[in-house]
Amino acid sequence: MNFTSLGGSDAKLIDLKVHGDSRGSFARTWCTKLFDDAGVAFTPIQGNTSLTKTRGAVRGMHFQRAPHADAKVVRCSHGRIHDVIVDLRDGSKTLGETFHVELGADDGRMLFIPAGFAHGFQALSEDAIVEYLMGEAYYPELYDGARYDDPLLSIEWPEPVTEISERDREWPDLEARMPWLQRSAA
Repeated sequence: MNFTSLGGSDAKLIDLKVHGDSRGSFARTWCTKLFDDAGVAFTPIQGNTSLTKTRGAVRGMHFQRAPHADAKVVRCSHGRIHDVIVDLRDGSKTLGETFHVELGADDGRMLFIPAGFAHGFQALSEDAIVEYLMGEAYYPELYDGARYDDPLLSIEWPEPVTEISERDREWPDLEARMPWLQRSAA
């Protein structure tokens, strides 16, 4: 595994070492020692999978609030996605910055997302499958999000948004909920 920081943030693009032959390929997707050696403190405690059937559909932007903010590792195991993360951490050197990465089943890449980042993605193919290793249990009362078109985030999606869940359309503006984020946008 090769770990590369995204724009000076704590988020890491992880390039897997893919071994291939006439049968196909093999790659290690988790190794505690390699994460520790790269300085990434992350212990997965839960795994999730999502299937997004329609190209252009958006899932997110999701995060879990303190005291159980959740770090995660995501990878696209079928199809292709445009993954987006935003640093929401008050006092962070990359506060308010948005990072975009394409992940696909054929590229051998994963993304480590630190706790305190919002995360979402747009399917760039039909039947995109995304797998998540979560560093924290799910706490419904702390689950939060932002709209894909929240004016404070100004996310540019690569394709027209074809679908979004009702819940994800109804998140209130971040401006009123995160005044420290508003300062970073100024």
